[in-house]
Amino acid sequence: MGAAIQPADYPCVLLKGAAYMAQNLPIAAGRLPSDLDILVPKSALPKAQDGLIAAGWRAVDLDEHDRRYYEEWSHEVPPMHHPRLGMELDLHHNILPPIGRNQIDANALLGRLQPSTWHPWQVLQPVDQVLHCAAHLFLDSELRDRVRDLVDLDGLFRHFGAEPQFWASLTERAIELGLVEPLALACHFCVRWLDTPIPDTVRATVKQLGPSDSRRAWLLPLFELVLTPTDPDDVPRWTTDAAAAVLLARYHRHRLPLPLLVRHLWHKVRATGRSKVSAEAVRIGP
Repeated sequence: MGAAIQPADYPCVLLKGAAYMAQNLPIAAGRLPSDLDILVPKSALPKAQDGLIAAGWRAVDLDEHDRRYYEEWSHEVPPMHHPRLGMELDLHHNILPPIGRNQIDANALLGRLQPSTWHPWQVLQPVDQVLHCAAHLFLDSELRDRVRDLVDLDGLFRHFGAEPQFWASLTERAIELGLVEPLALACHFCVRWLDTPIPDTVRATVKQLGPSDSRRAWLLPLFELVLTPTDPDDVPRWTTDAAAAVLLARYHRHRLPLPLLVRHLWHKVRATGRSKVSAEAVRIGP
Protein backbone atom coordinates (compact mmCIF):
# COMPACT_ATOMS: atom_id res chain seq x y z
CA MET A 1 0.00 0.00 0.00
CA GLY A 2 2.76 2.42 0.88
CA ALA A 3 4.35 1.94 -2.53
CA ALA A 4 1.07 2.83 -4.24
CA ILE A 5 1.22 6.45 -3.12
CA GLN A 6 4.99 6.88 -2.82
CA PRO A 7 7.06 8.92 -3.18
CA ALA A 8 4.63 11.16 -1.28
CA ASP A 9 5.35 14.78 -0.52
CA TYR A 10 2.29 14.97 1.73
CA PRO A 11 1.29 13.22 4.97
CA CYS A 12 -0.26 9.75 4.59
CA VAL A 13 -2.27 8.82 7.67
CA LEU A 14 -3.73 5.50 8.77
CA LEU A 15 -7.11 5.63 10.50
CA LYS A 16 -9.02 3.36 12.87
CA GLY A 17 -8.14 -0.36 12.69
CA ALA A 18 -5.11 0.07 10.43
CA ALA A 19 -3.75 2.74 12.79
CA TYR A 20 -4.21 0.46 15.80
CA MET A 21 -2.31 -2.30 14.02
CA ALA A 22 0.47 0.07 12.92
CA GLN A 23 0.98 1.09 16.57
CA ASN A 24 0.83 -2.48 17.91
CA LEU A 25 -1.96 -1.49 20.29
CA PRO A 26 -3.48 -4.24 22.45
CA ILE A 27 -6.85 -3.86 20.66
CA ALA A 28 -5.14 -4.76 17.36
CA ALA A 29 -4.33 -8.31 18.50
CA GLY A 30 -6.07 -10.83 16.26
CA ARG A 31 -7.77 -8.11 14.27
CA LEU A 32 -8.79 -9.05 10.71
CA PRO A 33 -9.75 -5.81 8.94
CA SER A 34 -12.23 -5.90 6.08
CA ASP A 35 -11.49 -2.35 5.01
CA LEU A 36 -8.65 0.15 5.09
CA ASP A 37 -9.11 3.82 5.96
CA ILE A 38 -6.44 6.36 5.09
CA LEU A 39 -6.32 10.16 5.30
CA VAL A 40 -4.43 12.62 3.12
CA PRO A 41 -4.76 16.40 2.68
CA LYS A 42 -7.58 17.35 0.32
CA SER A 43 -5.09 18.99 -2.04
CA ALA A 44 -3.27 15.65 -2.35
CA LEU A 45 -6.34 13.58 -3.29
CA PRO A 46 -5.67 13.56 -7.08
CA LYS A 47 -2.07 12.45 -6.60
CA ALA A 48 -3.06 9.78 -4.06
CA GLN A 49 -5.84 8.47 -6.31
CA ASP A 50 -3.50 8.31 -9.30
CA GLY A 51 -1.02 6.25 -7.30
CA LEU A 52 -3.69 3.86 -6.09
CA ILE A 53 -5.15 3.42 -9.58
CA ALA A 54 -1.67 2.72 -10.93
CA ALA A 55 -1.34 -0.01 -8.28
CA GLY A 56 -4.57 -1.69 -9.42
CA TRP A 57 -7.18 -0.09 -7.16
CA ARG A 58 -10.47 0.85 -8.83
CA ALA A 59 -13.33 3.06 -7.64
CA VAL A 60 -16.90 1.75 -7.68
CA ASP A 61 -19.10 2.81 -10.60
CA LEU A 62 -21.37 5.73 -9.70
CA ASP A 63 -23.99 7.82 -11.43
CA GLU A 64 -23.61 11.58 -11.83
CA HIS A 65 -25.45 12.41 -8.61
CA ASP A 66 -23.42 10.03 -6.47
CA ARG A 67 -20.15 11.29 -7.98
CA ARG A 68 -21.18 14.80 -6.99
CA TYR A 69 -22.05 13.53 -3.52
CA TYR A 70 -18.49 12.37 -3.00
CA GLU A 71 -16.82 15.30 -4.76
CA GLU A 72 -18.71 18.10 -3.02
CA TRP A 73 -20.48 16.81 0.09
CA SER A 74 -18.45 13.93 1.51
CA HIS A 75 -15.24 13.63 3.51
CA GLU A 76 -13.94 10.81 1.32
CA VAL A 77 -13.69 9.75 -2.31
CA PRO A 78 -15.70 6.80 -3.68
CA PRO A 79 -14.65 3.47 -2.13
CA MET A 80 -11.94 1.60 -3.99
CA HIS A 81 -11.41 -2.12 -4.49
CA HIS A 82 -8.50 -4.24 -5.69
CA PRO A 83 -9.12 -7.36 -7.82
CA ARG A 84 -6.72 -9.45 -5.75
CA LEU A 85 -7.36 -8.04 -2.28
CA GLY A 86 -10.52 -8.83 -0.35
CA MET A 87 -10.98 -5.44 1.26
CA GLU A 88 -12.33 -1.98 0.60
CA LEU A 89 -10.15 1.10 0.70
CA ASP A 90 -11.61 4.41 1.87
CA LEU A 91 -9.50 7.45 1.02
CA HIS A 92 -10.41 10.38 3.28
CA HIS A 93 -9.55 14.06 3.33
CA ASN A 94 -11.36 14.63 6.63
CA ILE A 95 -12.93 12.57 9.41
CA LEU A 96 -16.47 14.01 9.09
CA PRO A 97 -18.42 15.48 6.15
CA PRO A 98 -17.27 19.05 5.44
CA ILE A 99 -20.80 20.48 5.16
CA GLY A 100 -22.31 18.57 8.08
CA ARG A 101 -23.27 19.91 11.49
CA ASN A 102 -19.88 18.98 13.03
CA GLN A 103 -17.27 20.49 10.74
CA ILE A 104 -13.67 19.56 11.49
CA ASP A 105 -10.60 21.52 10.41
CA ALA A 106 -8.54 18.74 8.84
CA ASN A 107 -5.40 20.88 9.15
CA ALA A 108 -5.82 20.77 12.92
CA LEU A 109 -5.50 16.99 12.72
CA LEU A 110 -2.72 16.90 10.12
CA GLY A 111 -0.66 19.39 12.09
CA ARG A 112 -0.30 17.07 15.08
CA LEU A 113 0.52 13.66 13.62
CA GLN A 114 2.90 11.07 15.01
CA PRO A 115 4.85 8.27 13.33
CA SER A 116 3.70 4.66 13.24
CA THR A 117 5.72 1.46 13.07
CA TRP A 118 4.79 1.18 9.37
CA HIS A 119 7.12 3.81 7.93
CA PRO A 120 6.34 6.23 6.31
CA TRP A 121 2.72 6.01 7.45
CA GLN A 122 1.63 8.28 10.28
CA VAL A 123 -1.29 8.20 12.73
CA LEU A 124 -3.36 10.78 14.54
CA GLN A 125 -2.18 11.78 17.97
CA PRO A 126 -3.77 9.71 20.79
CA VAL A 127 -6.50 12.16 21.79
CA ASP A 128 -7.48 12.62 18.15
CA GLN A 129 -7.67 8.84 17.67
CA VAL A 130 -10.11 8.62 20.59
CA LEU A 131 -12.18 11.54 19.34
CA HIS A 132 -12.25 10.13 15.81
CA CYS A 133 -13.44 6.77 17.10
CA ALA A 134 -16.14 8.47 19.20
CA ALA A 135 -17.22 10.71 16.31
CA HIS A 136 -17.34 7.77 13.93
CA LEU A 137 -19.56 5.77 16.26
CA PHE A 138 -21.92 8.46 17.49
CA LEU A 139 -22.05 10.80 14.46
CA ASP A 140 -21.00 8.90 11.36
CA SER A 141 -22.31 5.34 11.69
CA GLU A 142 -25.56 3.46 11.44
CA LEU A 143 -25.61 2.17 14.99
CA ARG A 144 -26.66 -1.45 14.78
CA ASP A 145 -23.86 -4.00 15.15
CA ARG A 146 -21.41 -1.29 16.23
CA VAL A 147 -20.52 -2.61 19.69
CA ARG A 148 -17.01 -3.31 18.39
CA ASP A 149 -16.46 0.45 18.12
CA LEU A 150 -17.36 0.80 21.79
CA VAL A 151 -14.87 -1.95 22.64
CA ASP A 152 -12.27 -0.06 20.59
CA LEU A 153 -12.98 3.08 22.60
CA ASP A 154 -12.56 1.15 25.83
CA GLY A 155 -9.21 -0.16 24.61
CA LEU A 156 -8.04 3.28 23.52
CA PHE A 157 -9.03 4.84 26.84
CA ARG A 158 -7.22 2.12 28.79
CA HIS A 159 -4.06 2.23 26.68
CA PHE A 160 -3.59 5.95 26.14
CA GLY A 161 -5.03 6.82 29.55
CA ALA A 162 -1.92 5.38 31.19
CA GLU A 163 -0.23 8.69 30.31
CA PRO A 164 -1.40 11.32 32.85
CA GLN A 165 -1.36 14.19 30.35
CA PHE A 166 -3.77 12.33 28.08
CA TRP A 167 -6.83 13.06 30.21
CA ALA A 168 -6.09 16.76 30.58
CA SER A 169 -5.66 17.23 26.85
CA LEU A 170 -8.64 15.05 25.84
CA THR A 171 -11.36 17.44 27.01
CA GLU A 172 -9.51 20.49 25.71
CA ARG A 173 -9.14 18.88 22.28
CA ALA A 174 -12.81 17.82 22.19
CA ILE A 175 -13.81 21.45 22.79
CA GLU A 176 -11.35 22.67 20.15
CA LEU A 177 -12.67 20.26 17.51
CA GLY A 178 -16.34 20.56 18.49
CA LEU A 179 -16.61 16.89 19.48
CA VAL A 180 -17.73 17.14 23.09
CA GLU A 181 -21.06 15.37 22.53
CA PRO A 182 -19.59 12.19 20.99
CA LEU A 183 -16.90 12.15 23.69
CA ALA A 184 -19.57 12.47 26.41
CA LEU A 185 -21.54 9.60 24.88
CA ALA A 186 -18.38 7.49 24.59
CA CYS A 187 -17.49 8.09 28.24
CA HIS A 188 -21.02 7.27 29.39
CA PHE A 189 -21.33 3.95 27.59
CA CYS A 190 -17.74 2.82 28.17
CA VAL A 191 -18.11 3.31 31.92
CA ARG A 192 -21.66 1.92 32.08
CA TRP A 193 -21.09 -1.16 29.93
CA LEU A 194 -17.36 -1.88 30.12
CA ASP A 195 -16.32 -0.32 33.45
CA THR A 196 -13.67 1.72 31.64
CA PRO A 197 -11.38 3.48 34.15
CA ILE A 198 -12.08 7.10 33.18
CA PRO A 199 -11.17 9.53 36.00
CA ASP A 200 -14.17 10.96 37.85
CA THR A 201 -13.02 14.51 37.21
CA VAL A 202 -12.91 13.89 33.45
CA ARG A 203 -16.34 12.26 33.47
CA ALA A 204 -17.81 15.17 35.43
CA THR A 205 -16.27 17.78 33.14
CA VAL A 206 -17.33 16.02 29.95
CA LYS A 207 -20.85 15.50 31.27
CA GLN A 208 -21.14 19.17 32.19
CA LEU A 209 -19.89 20.32 28.77
CA GLY A 210 -21.75 17.66 26.80
CA PRO A 211 -25.45 17.22 25.99
CA SER A 212 -27.91 18.95 28.31
CA ASP A 213 -29.96 16.88 30.74
CA SER A 214 -33.01 17.18 28.48
CA ARG A 215 -31.00 15.98 25.47
CA ARG A 216 -29.45 13.11 27.40
CA ALA A 217 -32.93 12.06 28.54
CA TRP A 218 -33.81 10.93 25.01
CA LEU A 219 -30.39 10.27 23.49
CA LEU A 220 -29.11 7.78 26.06
CA PRO A 221 -32.14 5.42 26.05
CA LEU A 222 -32.15 5.39 22.23
CA PHE A 223 -28.46 4.56 22.00
CA GLU A 224 -28.83 1.89 24.70
CA LEU A 225 -31.62 0.19 22.76
CA VAL A 226 -29.81 0.24 19.43
CA LEU A 227 -26.30 -0.57 20.63
CA THR A 228 -27.44 -3.57 22.70
CA PRO A 229 -26.68 -6.66 20.59
CA THR A 230 -29.69 -8.70 19.45
CA ASP A 231 -29.58 -12.48 19.60
CA PRO A 232 -29.23 -13.68 15.98
CA ASP A 233 -32.19 -16.02 16.48
CA ASP A 234 -34.44 -13.28 17.86
CA VAL A 235 -36.51 -10.72 15.99
CA PRO A 236 -35.67 -7.16 17.16
CA ARG A 237 -38.39 -5.55 19.25
CA TRP A 238 -40.44 -2.77 17.68
CA THR A 239 -38.97 -0.37 20.22
CA THR A 240 -35.48 -1.17 18.94
CA ASP A 241 -36.58 -0.61 15.35
CA ALA A 242 -38.19 2.69 16.31
CA ALA A 243 -35.07 3.83 18.18
CA ALA A 244 -32.91 2.84 15.21
CA ALA A 245 -35.12 4.91 12.89
CA VAL A 246 -34.80 8.01 15.10
CA LEU A 247 -31.01 7.65 15.34
CA LEU A 248 -30.78 7.04 11.59
CA ALA A 249 -32.59 10.34 11.03
CA ARG A 250 -30.14 12.01 13.43
CA TYR A 251 -27.23 10.43 11.55
CA HIS A 252 -28.57 11.81 8.24
CA ARG A 253 -29.06 15.31 9.65
CA HIS A 254 -25.50 15.42 10.94
CA ARG A 255 -24.13 14.69 7.47
CA LEU A 256 -26.06 17.03 5.17
CA PRO A 257 -28.07 20.24 5.45
CA LEU A 258 -31.79 19.55 5.14
CA PRO A 259 -32.26 20.75 1.50
CA LEU A 260 -29.37 18.60 0.27
CA LEU A 261 -30.50 15.70 2.42
CA VAL A 262 -34.00 15.72 0.94
CA ARG A 263 -32.53 15.93 -2.56
CA HIS A 264 -30.12 13.10 -1.92
CA LEU A 265 -32.69 10.78 -0.36
CA TRP A 266 -35.12 11.47 -3.19
CA HIS A 267 -32.43 10.48 -5.66
CA LYS A 268 -31.72 7.27 -3.76
CA VAL A 269 -35.42 6.38 -3.66
CA ARG A 270 -35.80 7.03 -7.40
CA ALA A 271 -32.68 4.99 -8.11
CA THR A 272 -34.39 1.89 -6.73
CA GLY A 273 -36.79 1.99 -9.66
CA ARG A 274 -39.68 -0.34 -9.21
CA SER A 275 -37.94 -2.40 -6.57
CA LYS A 276 -39.06 -2.23 -2.96
CA VAL A 277 -37.38 0.62 -1.06
CA SER A 278 -35.16 -0.85 1.63
CA ALA A 279 -33.08 0.65 4.40
CA GLU A 280 -30.01 0.11 2.24
CA ALA A 281 -31.59 2.06 -0.58
CA VAL A 282 -31.98 5.18 1.50
CA ARG A 283 -28.78 5.17 3.47
CA ILE A 284 -26.77 8.32 3.10
CA GLY A 285 -23.74 6.97 1.28
CA PRO A 286 -24.14 5.96 -2.38
